[in-house]
Amino acid sequence: MVINENVTRKIIPIAGGKGGVGKTLIAANLAMELARNGKDTIVIDLDLGGSNLHTCLGMKNTGMGIGNFLSSREVMFQDLIQSTPYKNLRFIAGDVLVSGLANIQFSQKKRLLGNILKLKADYILLDLGSGSNFNAIDFFLISNSGFLVTTAQTTSVLNAYGFLKNLAFRFLIRAFNKHEEISKYLRKVIKERKPGSFVTITEVVKKLRAIDLENGKKAEKYMSILKPKLIINMAESPDDLLVIEKLRDLIQSSLVLDVECMGLIYSDDAVTKSLSNHQPFTVREGESIAAKDIERIALKIVQSGRFPDMPLDLNYYKDTFELTQIEAKNDYEEITSLSKSEDEINIGDLLSIISTQKKQINELKGTLRMLTMNRP
Repeated sequence: MVINENVTRKIIPIAGGKGGVGKTLIAANLAMELARNGKDTIVIDLDLGGSNLHTCLGMKNTGMGIGNFLSSREVMFQDLIQSTPYKNLRFIAGDVLVSGLANIQFSQKKRLLGNILKLKADYILLDLGSGSNFNAIDFFLISNSGFLVTTAQTTSVLNAYGFLKNLAFRFLIRAFNKHEEISKYLRKVIKERKPGSFVTITEVVKKLRAIDLENGKKAEKYMSILKPKLIINMAESPDDLLVIEKLRDLIQSSLVLDVECMGLIYSDDAVTKSLSNHQPFTVREGESIAAKDIERIALKIVQSGRFPDMPLDLNYYKDTFELTQIEAKNDYEEITSLSKSEDEINIGDLLSIISTQKKQINELKGTLRMLTMNRP
């Protein structure tokens, strides 16, 4: 695992607990903004079985990708790197030209991860597959600070929690795979879990302390290494963050994970328009609210000298969630003011049309009167 705060090259996996939360759009546009900030950036499509990152970048999928690399020993990983129309941004395609790679073998995954770790760039973003399968989790664990995208919808929030729960167990199993007794206990907990029941990581750590005090302490220390961050997408109002704060509290109490919030992105028609025009919305609709939200997240990353440690000013807010709440309220005021302006413009246009129509009707009445008076 890459500990991002200890290296200059940052690897940032981007996952979604479920499909449809917009993780690929965020990966593409965040990579774009990092590149626009002068950072050498590579974005990789690791959504095997459903790769479409090229579409969000406005590119055609005509070159080799991950699928070619995994299906042929003759293809070199470096040969997959493609240039893009955008300065400082490079791209590695997924598997859309090679079918049947949604469930890759462990040896293939190990080979792929090894080659990703050899890449040279300031930032390497990974667009992962949706869900909590082992592939998505193992790719997420390539570094200690990936992004998990969620919406405020109940199903999305629950799936985000499920992703982090599976991540925590997977991480501990890998950390203690050479400790027979602990490894056996962890696998037993997962295997014997009943529907609707869940043994918390807090309880697991307590049990590990009972099995072996020293290793129980190690488990706590290992969990502190993980620093996943949340991005709330497709938000409708600042109140959406209240649901996410409850998710944070649940994660902290039951998973022993200290999650932070990178930001909130509002629903925006500009995103749909940019997809129709095959361009990243930060390029085509750079003044849109969604584009500004992505730009803000990119700046937080760039301005952090030891990312994932965030450059916070705790004199004005207590944590990243309160900062996001402030940002969300400011954005919402801008959205509502723009909406009011548009309504005023529409009312003005309507009054102008009515006035013109009245004038035309009066002119028509005058013409009819004149015609009637001139009849023989």
